[in-house]
Amino acid sequence: MSIRVYRGPHRDSGGPTAGFRTIPWVFFALGVLGTTLWPIFPLDRKDSLTFFIVFFLFVATTAHAFIWWGMAWAATFMVVSLGISFSALAINSATGFILGDINYTYRLGFQLLYVPFVTPLIWSSAIYIGIVISRRISRAVAMSPLTAAFATTGLLIALDALFVKAGFHSWLTWIDKPALLGLSPITAQLVTFVIVLIVMLLSGQNSKNDRYSTRMPILAYSWIFVFTIFCARFLADSFNNFLVAILVMAYIIVAFVYKTIKGN
Repeated sequence: MSIRVYRGPHRDSGGPTAGFRTIPWVFFALGVLGTTLWPIFPLDRKDSLTFFIVFFLFVATTAHAFIWWGMAWAATFMVVSLGISFSALAINSATGFILGDINYTYRLGFQLLYVPFVTPLIWSSAIYIGIVISRRISRAVAMSPLTAAFATTGLLIALDALFVKAGFHSWLTWIDKPALLGLSPITAQLVTFVIVLIVMLLSGQNSKNDRYSTRMPILAYSWIFVFTIFCARFLADSFNNFLVAILVMAYIIVAFVYKTIKGN
């Protein structure tokens, strides 16, 4: 008589079962629905909708990590990404030393050490998406973390500009200084790149896992890209504030598609 040990939501043939694979898609779909409704949503309810959009994206990426990368790696990544991003943001809020003087409003709800609860969730989700996408673009040990940090920084710059335009926070050191790089200081964007790179290196993103799906992460990245273009064109007063972020994200998407086609 043999005894089978349960090792998680995987079939004998490899990969998660269909039921578990739908979990990230459900929350991603809710996030897409939320962003679709956001431009026409009542003004007094947009803040709550934004909170839920961020929450849905975080649950989608977290579920994807646990299902496709395993509990050990996913838990390590969550601790590292949330811990480092919150610590950096909290220190910055207290001193203005790491990223620059930034003023968070209370429109997104609860804050801890003057950091909105949802902000580290945004960073964690963006970093995970960058990790998954970068492994398709480059498998080289040296290049993959750099590609992931590049992709994630472009995503965070776009989201930062969207949040500034929505009035969720403002850069006190960048007032009335629109730039092609976005609405945050250039130094903040460079530091963001370094922080993201540190998270990726500490979380062991060069795992040899080859049995994972990139569909949901690349669609999430592409959807934010499309939404950013829409907001830059119709809701913002200057398209230039989003230009470099859009170009970076466009490059990552094209590189991903090229590598996918070439690989097939």
